[in-house]
Amino acid sequence: MVFLEEIFRKIARRYELKGSLSGTMKLGQHLDSGELSTLANFFGLDPLRVNAKEEVRLYFTDLLRNGSESQWLIKIGDALGYPIEQKKKSSSNSESIKNILASLLLAYPDLQNLIAALEENPNQLRTMLKGNSRESVKETCFKTAEIVTFLTNNKKIFTVSDLGAHFYNNSKALRQGELRTLLISWLALCRPYSDYPDEAALLAEYHVIHDRLTVNAVLYGPVIYEKNGIQYDWIEQLYRAGEAATIGWSNMQNMDKIYFRDGHSNSPDLITCENEAPLTNLIQQKKNSCLLFTSGFPSSAVQKLYQLLAPQAANCYHWGDSDPAGLRIAAIMHALHPLRLYRCDLATLQRLHNHLLPLTQKQKNTCMNILNSHPNFPFRKELLFCAENGWLEQENWRAG
Repeated sequence: MVFLEEIFRKIARRYELKGSLSGTMKLGQHLDSGELSTLANFFGLDPLRVNAKEEVRLYFTDLLRNGSESQWLIKIGDALGYPIEQKKKSSSNSESIKNILASLLLAYPDLQNLIAALEENPNQLRTMLKGNSRESVKETCFKTAEIVTFLTNNKKIFTVSDLGAHFYNNSKALRQGELRTLLISWLALCRPYSDYPDEAALLAEYHVIHDRLTVNAVLYGPVIYEKNGIQYDWIEQLYRAGEAATIGWSNMQNMDKIYFRDGHSNSPDLITCENEAPLTNLIQQKKNSCLLFTSGFPSSAVQKLYQLLAPQAANCYHWGDSDPAGLRIAAIMHALHPLRLYRCDLATLQRLHNHLLPLTQKQKNTCMNILNSHPNFPFRKELLFCAENGWLEQENWRAG
């Protein structure tokens, strides 16, 4: 098959130049289901990934779990009709890139996937080395890796200016320019299964925002908080009036405590809700529950409120779309405090089978990536059902 032969030749060229099968390699983009099946039949599912750009990548580390390097080279060489052997080729830039990436991997082993992606596509580093010394490029890469590592483990709100001031002693360092571009591209490589419409959405996942004043959460419930010995019950008052409250990030700073009016003895259920229209309906239907609006992927304020209130709630639930994005939102909240699915669980999806929407190819790719890469994904049954049958939009839920 011509399609597979081109893949095999690409792998052969890679080995001939590098002398090993390592890192990852792009096999194609926007492939149809037949081509994906062909790849899966030859390489197996585990080594294959499809990212947000619908690029299909082969992860050699996973591939070599199903056979040694020499076995795969023989198998591919037999298909091509000639043996695959290494060719000696070197260049100063290639050696510099190799040394930089090796040093990065030694210093930041947790960034293995990022470094593998840079090894597969070294054009960015090659461009940086034009007109710059290897040491200056290495210094820039190490600083960027330091920031990426910091943000990967970060749970607090930061602005881009904060990051610039902290890591470069210059608040403007990451607002624009090459350093910002490098950071954005590396953060994106660390999130291969998410689709980001813009830089702001990507940064927000790492709790990096434009300004703190625009970060808020919408909450409906009998909630009271205390600051400096003063009790604030305005959220509860709005709840008694049947209205939701908008809580800014500044409201949540330096709280002494936050709790439900009746405490643990009679605490309500806490339901997080992905979309606005279903939330509005819930306010009418679940008057005795506490409702938290995620507005799609949850902001830092939403996550903070959930972390504070979830341990006090009678039960915790999430209601969202059952597509890959919706189930990833549920998984984000579940990681903060365990919850169950509400109106989008497997039994509901099976009951409302006739109201499911078909997945796009991009959504199918995302399903495959999550199922292959995250065997402990908390809502795996729902995701499998979604991959095979389609997804339920929140607005399509109905009782019965």
